[in-house]
Formats: sequence, structure tokens, C-alpha cells
Amino acid sequence: MKLKRKAISIYPSVICLLAASYSSAQSTPSEFAEMSLQELFNTNIYERNGLQNAFSAWTLTYQYKTAEFEGYLDGTKSLSFEDVKGPPSDGSGKTFPVVPTRITQTAHIYGVGYQFNERWQGHLSVPYILQETDHLSLVPGYETFIIKTDGIGDAVISASYNFNSPSWLLSIGLSFPTGSIDEVGDTPREAGNQQVPYTMQLGSGTYDLPVELSYQSSARPNFNLNVSATIRTGTNDRDYRLGNHYSVKARYKFDLSERWKSYAGLTFHYRDSINGQDDSLLLGEPPTIYPASITNPNLYGGEKISGRVGFLWKISDEYRLNAEFGKPIYQSLNGPQPKEQWRSALSVSKSY
Repeated sequence: MKLKRKAISIYPSVICLLAASYSSAQSTPSEFAEMSLQELFNTNIYERNGLQNAFSAWTLTYQYKTAEFEGYLDGTKSLSFEDVKGPPSDGSGKTFPVVPTRITQTAHIYGVGYQFNERWQGHLSVPYILQETDHLSLVPGYETFIIKTDGIGDAVISASYNFNSPSWLLSIGLSFPTGSIDEVGDTPREAGNQQVPYTMQLGSGTYDLPVELSYQSSARPNFNLNVSATIRTGTNDRDYRLGNHYSVKARYKFDLSERWKSYAGLTFHYRDSINGQDDSLLLGEPPTIYPASITNPNLYGGEKISGRVGFLWKISDEYRLNAEFGKPIYQSLNGPQPKEQWRSALSVSKSY
């Protein structure tokens, strides 16, 4: 946990975001680090064209993801920082004394997969997450400030079954609460370190269930459809549960050569708001004042449509490289809420 204060003025609490798969409403670092179970392994059954005994048992994958959020939306209406900055608001208010301005999320995701046979695969992934948020504030001494958090996120173990290679793939997993939900920082709420908001915590604090169904055509160009959900269970030790997340992704993949492929597609994401709340983030007696929008659990979630483009490179029989860039074309958020500007990912995999 690190903090850096800028040379100009003030600003409280903490900030936000970035999400799983490609695009969603405001997300926590834990949600940002979620990977599509299919995307964990670029050398999966689909890339082998259904050839029996033509697969390697082990696959190692590394993915680097980054995303940036800046500006605000209330529904589809754009808001300036000055529209959001103001006296403390209650549960129905739209202004806050602390305003996150720019949020950068980064994740290093390490995965290992084992293919038992032409039907069954097993996967394990562990993320290392970094987040940095710039703030503005009405609080003297905190007019501008930056808070950073970093550490291990939630680990995911999953299994995939290929129904009719290379057409249908079903993946079911379990996410373990290995990421911290007790990160602290020097916010304007009071002197010293305090609990930072949901958008700065590294894990969900609950056992979660990622489920995914994928279809891939055998025609050229290749069409892929992916439907996924992350279902949260229970309530964590700080009395809240992150929202469920649902997405639909479609893409066309084009063969440029035997080793190069490119693709373009659209992703629709819907995310619920947070259930429950961490009262330590609030001000007042009773604690009903939200010092920043990201401390209000109702100002999370919404829907988003993003365009994405990428390429796949078969470097050799063992190595694959995948690069992707995505940008929202429509966002309707439970606001005021920070809006996503862009996100990118680069992954390398090796088969044994």
C-alpha cells in the first residue's frame, strides 16, 4: 500500500475501477482482473481444429491487462468534475467532497492449464493487481492526492468441457477470496490510514462462481459467441457483496496467414450494484454521509457496450501471442460514476 501526495491542494477517500472480460460498468480491481475462462488459454481445443491426440497436456499463460477511467456518467449523461464535487451528500445526493479523477488499473495474470483429453481441460489463474487513483477534494491539505494499492488478487480454478469439437465449450469455476479487502490509505476522512473504498480493494472477499458457454463456428472467417456470468455468494467480512456480472461477446476472426489471425467484435456487459455496505467508509452519526461516490454501494453497476480489435500470432508450435484493444461505444451507469476510456491486454502462452 503506497500513497503519494501532489504539490497542489486537496481531496478525500478513494477510487476506482476496471473490469473483467472486456468492459463493464465501474468495477473493482478484483472484477478487473477476472479473465474470460476461454481467453485463459489461446491454445485451447478450438485452435486445434478438433484433431484427436494433437494437443499438448500443459499450457502456461501470462496476461498483462490495463485500463483507464476518467470523467463521470449519470446514466448516459456526462458530468464534469465540478458537477460531482460539492458538499457531502446523503444516500440520495449527487455531490461529494472527494472526487476521483483518473483511475488506472493494471493486472498481471498467471495461468496454468492441463488438458486431460480431447474433451476436458483444467485451469488455474492467479492475478497480481495494481491500482492508482488521482483525486480532487474540498478538504484542506488534500486538494489533490493519489492513492495506490497493489497485491495478489482472487485465484480462480475452473474446468472446461468440449461438447462437440470445435463448436461448444462449457466452463465452470470457483473464485477463492485470496485478495485483500482490508487495504488502507491516508484519506481525508481523518489523520492516518483508514479503510479505502471498494474500488481500491484487491479481492471480493467471497467465494464466487464464474460460468461460461462458448460457441465457435468452423467456417472461415471464424465466428465466436461467448456468454458468461460471475455469481457472487454470501457476504464478506466487511458486510458487503460485489454485484453479479453478466456479459455477451461476439467476434469474427480472420486468417491473415498460417501464423497470423486478426479479429474484431463487440462486448455487452451488465453489472449489478454492490449489496450491503462497509460502514467504516461513511461519515456522520448515524453513518449516512458518503464522502465520495465510490463509497456509495448504489453507485456501482450499469451496462456497457464496447468494440474490440486484436490479433493472434502463432510464434511457433509451442508459443502463442494475443494482443487486444477495447473502447466503450455506449455506457449507461448507476451514477455519478467514473466512466471507462479504454482497456488493453497482451498475453503469451506456451504449450508443453
